[in-house]
Amino acid sequence: MKAQQVFLHTVAIIVVGTAAVRGAEEVRAPGLVLTTENDLYANVFKYGGQDRHYTQGLKIMYIGGDKDFTAISSLLNRWVPKLGLQNEACNVGFAIGQNMYTPINKLSYSAIPGDWPYAGLLYGSLIFQRRGTTGNSVPTLDSYELDIGVVGPASFAKDIQRQWHRWIAGDLPQGWANQLKNEPGLELKCARYWRLTPNEKVGRYFDFVPHVGADIGNIRLDANAGGFLRFGYNLPQDFGVSLIDGTAPSIAPVKTEKGRWFSCHIFVGGEGRIVGRDIFLDGNSFAHSLSVNKENLVGDFMWGGGFMLFQHFEANFTGVIRGDRFENQPGGTDAIGSITVKAIFPL
Repeated sequence: MKAQQVFLHTVAIIVVGTAAVRGAEEVRAPGLVLTTENDLYANVFKYGGQDRHYTQGLKIMYIGGDKDFTAISSLLNRWVPKLGLQNEACNVGFAIGQNMYTPINKLSYSAIPGDWPYAGLLYGSLIFQRRGTTGNSVPTLDSYELDIGVVGPASFAKDIQRQWHRWIAGDLPQGWANQLKNEPGLELKCARYWRLTPNEKVGRYFDFVPHVGADIGNIRLDANAGGFLRFGYNLPQDFGVSLIDGTAPSIAPVKTEKGRWFSCHIFVGGEGRIVGRDIFLDGNSFAHSLSVNKENLVGDFMWGGGFMLFQHFEANFTGVIRGDRFENQPGGTDAIGSITVKAIFPL
């Protein structure tokens, strides 16, 4: 599937018309969030999956509640423009993560021009989220994430992938000597999300969550837009799923009314990106390294589902069909799966 086709699917989703409903302000509790992504998850019936390109991501996040890290959240609330957001409340969090990228042929010791270069990223994050309303009392979330890390051998991607393959596959990747060089990584991710539904009653069964955002730094430089349609029972009053490359997901509020002990839903959506830079395709900023000619217009089609139990445990799966990221990309359409588990602590 070409990037342009995926992008058109994304645009079609975004233009779906919905009305806004006022969201009652609820207390957010702190939560621990684990997201793991792998091309293996995209086809659980075929051992090994695709095992190529963006092949693995892991991110562990702690997102504080409304009463946590108040000194930091107050400072950031003064510094970061509100852009029309009203009735705001703030949350601060922290994360650590690692991404891995490989070409299709991992048994070759030689450099492989024309395919995704070997690369790894290890990073830590400061997360700032501010929620409130915009326009006609539309529930809105602004999410910011500052990632600071390193690309290259210092990311330990080679060691971890080779050890993992020793355990489960036995085919050790041999080309890590050709990975991108060590380079400090800095990336600011920002996005605004809206939750739209005809009225509060319908909002328990259906909503639409569009977003716009941007990534700024030497890791990536791009602008993005997309959205999700969600259908289910007792939909969580959050702003949907988020992939590792996006901003941190939000935590649903703790509700006390009857019938909220169980929630389940399915969703479909997509995202389009205009890409100015991607270090994993363009190569190192200042040192010579392998690179490919990236596509500037790319897109993802996403689908999945999730459930919540007793408002304190939530799990989501997202399947991603990914448009080509670079010219003459070998191997056909890439696909990954993303699993997110949230443990929401009692207040």
